[in-house]
Amino acid sequence: MAGPYGATAGLVVGAVAGFLAGEAVKAVTSRKQDERTMPEGVAGGPRQDTGPSAVSSSPAPAARTGTPAPAGAQWHGTTTPAPWQSPPSAVGERPSTAAPAGEEDRMVPARPTAEPAVPVVRKHVPSTAAWTCPPPPVMYQPSRLAELPWRLPPQPAPPGLAADSARVGDLEVRAASVVGPGHRIDETRAGPRQDSYRIGRDAAARHLVVAVADGMSDSSHSDTAAAVATLSLVNSLRRQLDEGVPPFHLDHHTAFLEAAQQVHAIARQRQWSADSVRTVAVAAVVPADTPPNGDRDIWLAGLGDTSAWVREPRRWAQLLGEKEQGPDAGRLRTYLPHTPEAVERRHLSLGPGQALVLTTDGVGDALTELPQAHDWFHHHWAAPVTALDLLLHISYDSHQRNDDRTAVVVWTPSADGGRS
Repeated sequence: MAGPYGATAGLVVGAVAGFLAGEAVKAVTSRKQDERTMPEGVAGGPRQDTGPSAVSSSPAPAARTGTPAPAGAQWHGTTTPAPWQSPPSAVGERPSTAAPAGEEDRMVPARPTAEPAVPVVRKHVPSTAAWTCPPPPVMYQPSRLAELPWRLPPQPAPPGLAADSARVGDLEVRAASVVGPGHRIDETRAGPRQDSYRIGRDAAARHLVVAVADGMSDSSHSDTAAAVATLSLVNSLRRQLDEGVPPFHLDHHTAFLEAAQQVHAIARQRQWSADSVRTVAVAAVVPADTPPNGDRDIWLAGLGDTSAWVREPRRWAQLLGEKEQGPDAGRLRTYLPHTPEAVERRHLSLGPGQALVLTTDGVGDALTELPQAHDWFHHHWAAPVTALDLLLHISYDSHQRNDDRTAVVVWTPSADGGRS
């Protein structure tokens, strides 16, 4: 048992320990407060410039002059932490792709003192201005429907506009499709784009394969039928080419029969009638590279009023898709999935500097019936255009021509290797 002196000594020791602990807490708190108010590089954290080789404790001036950015401020799109702050390392974070030490400092100043980052300057555009593209061409006379706003179909539908651009071998290919004014302006009867196209190639990239389809307007699900038909036709022809079948021996009956079967299958799957999925279609196979004699042997097949054209020096020559004349004008007798056996096949020779066009009747009728449109497209499609230009061209404005429009144009290089 300790005596009175031992008890007194214990009390003294305890009091001294408590006092020292309190002072330590105050010191830490004071140091943290000082760090928050001290300039960068002065607080008690790790310093960047230490040792005899340090040139200065202040950061190097930036290339520009001005007010220094505070620690942690946005600089050149990046957050620059204070020197004593370490970036967080979350679990599962991607490995760092930072540049080697010192490299990033040369690219982006970490803590500029001379001038803040110059913000991105965007061109001022008045609030009343609008970015517009050139208007589409007017054929014969404008249609009032073209000026009306577009309406959406009651059910979600594929895009009303589509366009593609590609080079296959030495061929230039452009494709575009747009829903016609007659299918987009009525609030209660607006419908989906019933045209479809598909472009592809065989596995060896030796042939371009193209298909275009036009769903029949009085068929409620013809947009789906057109999309299924173009995909099936391109796949069937690609398979035959990959199996080594020469283009002149491609089986057009098999290709269109398979397309009819695919359209029938989608109708059964969705419990639709066969009459609700009617569509017409045309397909082509074009050698991707110029043969030694300069002329390409082109394979074509189609049924209905989808059409194929070749650009000759003075006019367009129609190869497939002629319509009935007289009392039956506009009436179709052959279409998928009902009459695939009615498919017609053509072979032609496509020379240097020529163009092959596959279209739906939204463009084909203009080429056939409007001399102005025939000449306009002959002039403007003499050489490859951009996909956006093609989309603008087939969006032409013409009185009482309100159907969907689709065109796939294939240009061969000229004899000197040019594109015109």
